[in-house]
Order: sequence, then C-alpha cells, then structure tokens
Amino acid sequence: MLKSELMSMDVRALVMFCTVAQELHFAKAAERLHMSQPALSHQIKRLEQTVGASLLTRTTRSVRLTPAGTVFRRLAEELCNEIEQMVKRTRQAVSGEAGSISIGLTTTAACSPLAEALYRFRQSRPGIEIDLQELNSVQMQGALRLKSIDVALMRPAAFDADMAVREIYREPMYVAMRPEDDLALRPRLDLQDLSGRQLIGYRTDASPYFRHLVHQAFAHAKTIPSFAQESVLPTLLTLVEAGVGIAVIPESATVSRGRTLIFRKLPQRHELTACIVMTSLRGRQHPLVAALASALRQ
Repeated sequence: MLKSELMSMDVRALVMFCTVAQELHFAKAAERLHMSQPALSHQIKRLEQTVGASLLTRTTRSVRLTPAGTVFRRLAEELCNEIEQMVKRTRQAVSGEAGSISIGLTTTAACSPLAEALYRFRQSRPGIEIDLQELNSVQMQGALRLKSIDVALMRPAAFDADMAVREIYREPMYVAMRPEDDLALRPRLDLQDLSGRQLIGYRTDASPYFRHLVHQAFAHAKTIPSFAQESVLPTLLTLVEAGVGIAVIPESATVSRGRTLIFRKLPQRHELTACIVMTSLRGRQHPLVAALASALRQ
C-alpha cells in the first residue's frame, strides 16, 4: 500500500471495522458507535476500496468476515490497541506519570539522604524509568546542554543565565581525622582549633564549590589554614586515612569511612553549611522536574 493510500485511512475507519467485526451486525455496531447504519456501511465500503479487498460478506440475514477480513481484523485491533497505548503514555508523560528522566548527581549527593528520597520517588511512580549518572558538579552544565541528562543534583556553581536552579538540601560540615589524632579527644571543634594543622584541601578544577566554601569559612574565622595537598572526594578521605592531614568535609561524605576515620561536627553556621541544588536547562523543563524537587525536599 502506498503512503498516499495510507493517508486516506484514518483510525476512525479501523475502529468502525473492528466494531462491525465484533458484532457481525451493522445495526448493533452503528448503535455502539453512535452513528447511523447507512453512514457506517458507507465508511466500511470506503475502507474496503482503500485496502483493495472485500473484508465482509453481507447478506440480508448475516454479516461474516472474509479470509482477508479475518486477517485485517487481527491486525487492525493490534494497531488500535497500540495507538490507544501511544496516546495514553504520551498523556502520562506530559502529566509526569510515565516516561523517563535522566538525573546527574555528584558523589556526595549520592551518599546523602537524597538517595533515599530518590528511592521513594521511584517507588511512587512505577511507570517512570529513572537513569542515574554520576558526574562531577563541574561537568553538569555541559551535560544539561548536551541533553545527556535532564536534571542535575549538584553543588552550587557559577551558573550561566540558561540554567534554572533551586536549592533542595543543606548539610553541616565535619572535620575528618584518624582515630589517634589529638583532636579526636575533643567532643566539639571549631575552625580555630585547626590552626597549625596540615589539611587536605579541594582542587580548584574539580571541586571549586568546596574549595571556596572552606577558604571563606577560614577567612570568616580569621584563621589561616595550612594545606598539605589538594584532592577531591572520595580520594580526599583516603589521604586522611593515610595520615597526610585532616579535612573539612560535608556530612554526606562521612557515611563511607565511618570505620576508619573519626568525624567531628563543626558549628552549624551559614559559612559552614553546604548545599545541593537541582539544576535544569531553562526552556527545556522536564515534566517531572517539579514533582522530583518536591519529593527531594520532603
């Protein structure tokens, strides 16, 4: 069948034929379709002309499917069901009940309570396929523009104007150290207590957010830090385990090394609070972004 012939066949004609094939009675089929019997007969004849085959055998007392009609009925019903599912799933995707969403998340975001919130979100929407991609926060804006992810759970950055950003999680900062460190004996610590100690800092290229946060916090405390080395999470914690120095880390990073390191919480002040934000590309808002943000904030 040529494309031009297919264009003359609409879904309504298939539904009409399937109804007649089920009832094998034009009057009953017309009643179900809320149309007149002559109009239904006319549409079936047009369909047969388009197909190029007789689909029904009609007598004054009965209607039967021809062999071609039997084949056409099976395929037409399958097609109608697929079209129905296509429309249903498209509407569900628009309403956020179906479809897929790709989420980029940082290592520390993956270790935070947001992971449990993502699980609850997945369980509440079984029709949604969620693809999680672990990325560095520095990579997130590029991934959003390339459309390799729909939304990013990341640390704050110098965002461009095409990024829509909303804060979804805040967490305190901790000092990570080996168990035998003298500081481990203190129940409470502040940044002034770290004066003169060798610290593991954050690399500018890979962790600009934490580098800025830590340096600003020390400046606010009027304390000059001494950095032995710079790294990124979670490698930074390995350096602490190796005895290179101590480190100021977010609470979410404490869950991975609880058996080998000691963590002391720093005072929960604004300059010692880390954030995770949800970021998406303006003008390309995924239907699930609002629902996801709401779920992650709970």
